[in-house]
Amino acid sequence: MRIVHFAVTPLAGAPLRIVQMLNAHTGHSARLVDLCRYGTEDFGQDVVFSETPELAMELAAQADIIHFHNYLDLDNTQFAPIDFRALQRKGTLFIRHFHSHPDLVASRMGITANALLAQDIPALVIAQFQERYYPKAHVVPNFVPEHDPLYLPATVPLRHDVFYSPTNFRDAWDCRWNTKAAPQTHCAIMAACKKADASWVLVHKTPLRRTLALKQASRIVVDDLTTGSYHLTGLEALSQGKPVLAYLDERTRSIMQHFSGTAENPFINIKLEDALPVLNYLLAAPDEAAEIGMASREFMLTRWRSDEMVQRISEAYAMLAHDPASVTRQPELQLDCCSRRFFALTLPDIIHTSRKARDKAQIRPQNPPMHLMDEETADAADTTVALNKQVA
Repeated sequence: MRIVHFAVTPLAGAPLRIVQMLNAHTGHSARLVDLCRYGTEDFGQDVVFSETPELAMELAAQADIIHFHNYLDLDNTQFAPIDFRALQRKGTLFIRHFHSHPDLVASRMGITANALLAQDIPALVIAQFQERYYPKAHVVPNFVPEHDPLYLPATVPLRHDVFYSPTNFRDAWDCRWNTKAAPQTHCAIMAACKKADASWVLVHKTPLRRTLALKQASRIVVDDLTTGSYHLTGLEALSQGKPVLAYLDERTRSIMQHFSGTAENPFINIKLEDALPVLNYLLAAPDEAAEIGMASREFMLTRWRSDEMVQRISEAYAMLAHDPASVTRQPELQLDCCSRRFFALTLPDIIHTSRKARDKAQIRPQNPPMHLMDEETADAADTTVALNKQVA
């Protein structure tokens, strides 16, 4: 089938990776139409609507399936004169892919979260924390190109000891999901590295290629220790053969187990509260950390291969072509009763609230401002921040 993806943001390169894997490992012919150039060209792009609208229109007219990402629906006019409603009436099939919390998607669209969830476009949702907020959507995994050179284990001596890439500098408890606890995590990393005379690097709003190179050159990677979900940065680091610290709550772990086919958790599953002693241990045991990293890589090669994971999306297309109503939540992952919702939503929120209360009750030194790091060695082209003098 001819599949045309539409996106208005890069979404960390996920839409293009899906298109590339569909073309490489399925019988589908896939293209991606981005609204414009995003200024982050190392994510890569295919068709850019603002530059070649005629090509985008031709692809849309010929598509068997149009695959929307995040903020798009049938009434979207950003790609005018493409009329998605008219294409639907002519027989084009539509599917939608959610990568973000419904509150974020709805606010970007100018509608309510309830209105978003009530839309009747068959939907997919990534197999991270987001899936619990789209109970009708079919769950599909995120993946990375594990054989791409930048996703391989390093072949040269490593330059850094700890890598961390927060998407923002919010406090751990300022937001339920849109935080990586940068101030608190930075403190733990800094304390552990200073004790071990080790180096660490933090990157933020940095081109993907440079970010991956810095991560590849590091021994240990820290992902999200607060919310209960991993992120793409964690999958990237697993592929690069790193020991990766991340906190996966029980729901996230069960979803990962569903797609990996094993109860093995590839992450070092710890909460923010335990980050310092674990980092202390790993920095003092480099051979053990390296062995954990080898297991990370093995997991990605045997349990989370991109050529296998993309088949989940291909299967959703087959379901869509057979009967659009069949593209719904897998029975084994449903949240259709009180007990399932309790374990997927209520219990993790209770635990998060309890952790927040305990943390706020403690007296500790004020977290250092994230813009006042020990040393800044950023190139003019990005905002990479190096956090000690051993990092150049």
